[in-house]
Amino acid sequence: MFLVFFLPFGIDNYNPNHEYTLAFLFEISKFGIAVFIFSVFNEFVLRSFFLRTVDRKGIILWSIWTLLLLSTVTFFLYNILGNWHDFSVQSYLGFLVNTSAVLIFPIIGTFFFFQYRLLQHKIEHILTTKEEFVGSGQLISFKGQGSKDQITLAASNFLYGKAQDNYVELHFLEQDQLKTFLIRSSLHSLVDSINSDAIKRCHRSYMINLLHVNAIKGSNQEMSLFLDPSNTVIPVSKSYKNSVLKTLRDLKNFG
Repeated sequence: MFLVFFLPFGIDNYNPNHEYTLAFLFEISKFGIAVFIFSVFNEFVLRSFFLRTVDRKGIILWSIWTLLLLSTVTFFLYNILGNWHDFSVQSYLGFLVNTSAVLIFPIIGTFFFFQYRLLQHKIEHILTTKEEFVGSGQLISFKGQGSKDQITLAASNFLYGKAQDNYVELHFLEQDQLKTFLIRSSLHSLVDSINSDAIKRCHRSYMINLLHVNAIKGSNQEMSLFLDPSNTVIPVSKSYKNSVLKTLRDLKNFG
């Protein structure tokens, strides 16, 4: 389309009386077909061999290679159609600059389009899985050993629980304020009694609401979870690590 409307590279031989004929459009369409075929071949055949990992450096290098390849294809096709009338190093370098200047826009546009789609998918994933794990009206009852030793909280307000000898100290939000409630129970019994996939045991002394995790820090041996909004740091034992990470991937799309 750029070639048709702007007629670069002397395509019209600088003829002010140039007219768009079917023959002209047919010749120009050959460039579009060639660029399309080599783009598909480059993306779906060559890319699998040479671009093993997709990172920022790899994307930049692959984009430069794509511009080089398509500029070279355009240069050779231009000379084939013109009986090699402009086949020289100087002309080739000019094609690299001019063709890349044109093709860089759809390449960058495509990159940002898929980045937007990826971000949109992540947001939708977080929202839908969050709804799936914890409905807006779901309540969780924490029951201790005594008949009056219990508390019911909105699932989204509970933050974490910490074992204190024969008690568990529950930390939760109430009107945006951090509150605690001490309940007589073992941590094991309390976790087993809760019907919520988002609340997991992560340590021999801690259980946590994974909905509030906003960061992970650590290595294979030691890992910690950071909670929002309290910014509390909760340790994760090695024995619970895989289960916690799997739930985080399902729940919040953590990598």
